[in-house]
Amino acid sequence: MKSQFKKNAPWLALGLLASIGLMLAAEWLRPQAVEPGVDLADIPFYQLPFGPDAEGNPRPFWPSRLKTENGRLIEPKTIQSAAACAECHQREFDEWAPSLHAIAGRDVIYEKAVEVNEDLHRNGIEKARFCEGCHAPGEVLAGRTNRFKSVMPSDAETEGLTCVMCHTATHADPVEGNGALTLAVNTGVDQLSNPMILAAPRDHSRAFGATQTNDLIASADFCGACHTENYDSSMSKAVSRQHVQSTFVEWRDSWYGRNDVTCQDCHMAPDPAAYVRQIRDGNLAKPERYAHNFVGSNYLMFDTALGSNLTYLRGGLLPGLTETKNTQLIERQGQATRELLRAAAGLELRHSEVADGQLRFSIAVQNLGAGHNLPTGVIDQKHMWLEVIVRDADGNSLYHSGAFDGVRGETDPDAVIWREDFRDAEGKRIPDHLTFITAEITHLRPGIPPKGEDLVSYQAPLAADVRGPLILETRLWYRVATQEFAYNTLKIDLVIPPFELAAATYSLNGANETRP
Repeated sequence: MKSQFKKNAPWLALGLLASIGLMLAAEWLRPQAVEPGVDLADIPFYQLPFGPDAEGNPRPFWPSRLKTENGRLIEPKTIQSAAACAECHQREFDEWAPSLHAIAGRDVIYEKAVEVNEDLHRNGIEKARFCEGCHAPGEVLAGRTNRFKSVMPSDAETEGLTCVMCHTATHADPVEGNGALTLAVNTGVDQLSNPMILAAPRDHSRAFGATQTNDLIASADFCGACHTENYDSSMSKAVSRQHVQSTFVEWRDSWYGRNDVTCQDCHMAPDPAAYVRQIRDGNLAKPERYAHNFVGSNYLMFDTALGSNLTYLRGGLLPGLTETKNTQLIERQGQATRELLRAAAGLELRHSEVADGQLRFSIAVQNLGAGHNLPTGVIDQKHMWLEVIVRDADGNSLYHSGAFDGVRGETDPDAVIWREDFRDAEGKRIPDHLTFITAEITHLRPGIPPKGEDLVSYQAPLAADVRGPLILETRLWYRVATQEFAYNTLKIDLVIPPFELAAATYSLNGANETRP
């Protein structure tokens, strides 16, 4: 046996060496794995007008702070529509589809605003990456927010904040804002197709349900990455940074932030208004589950009385929806939106007196249920005002502040209004959301902080023979856009209807009256 081994040993060694050589050659000749995603150089005519970052790296998505984990753009064909996810996640799709997140990049009001801003500058389309990074991240990441359209569109790109854009997030900076999200969107996309999911469900789960991602999207930091908005010189006329939307910081510094009542707790509860009332009653228990409805404050996008105009405003039907089902989902979401708005605010009479021919009274406008300022967000358009009417015993109006003209869409210019104003380099107010020429942000009246109030005082002249008791009617109104915006930007003859947040009526029987 030993002699046979010695005799064949050279051949065995030679065979072993040959095998090793073949393995090394095969490895050397094997095509290297292609890094997922698209290289910036492969996007024809892609414009980079903002230059590199401090380390000299290109910034393909600037002035949005959006990033991909591997720094590459996405291949649109690999990002499937939410309708594909609905094949296994129908309930989540039905909750998401009517939401503002689903139409964030396609609703006509948003698109018109972006187009008007783009026309202000030579690099306007590239500046629009600032907007699209939050509203249509698929468009930005694919390289379509560019003056030369060299990338083909896909369903997923038009769906605003679609499934993949949230469920691949790995990092968020809620203080920097401006879309400061990092997405691992270029990895794991091969686990999206149904055959691959069936063949390797754990890989699909790892790609779109990673612990790091799940922890992040369950935190307020994730929301803050887009719900913090600052203007700077890269995309506006601002010399110093202007804080336009500070919703995350408002929440972080509030009672809600200190008690871990997060954005998701309220806006993703199956019944958001009921959950807000639960919190108001002191019960801080988390929702039993989190729905993908993302109920917010834009009541106009759920106003089915607009008929076909509503479908137009929402940018048409999403893939995977019929018109009948779309209407049903919108009606359900609209009801939840209106109920949530009504759970947010309250009014209370704090003082009234008659002296020297004057009626003096004070109304406390209360933020009872919002975990951020009221109103919040980019509130040059979204705004709130107080209407008060004093009547005599016969119902005659003696004093009226905050009237709304439903025909012209105009609010009393002397009304008490909670709104921020965009101002140009000359200090003039910009009423129609021209972001790219905004130099400064001022406030008519800042938003009311969570669990806070704003005391508003009035003084109304009274005739000596007025017959009491006096009746005080109060209404707190909310409106999602100014009329100037509708006319100047949207170019439509549509009166933006207001929404009544709260109302109260008081009988003023005499002087020196305090709380009712």
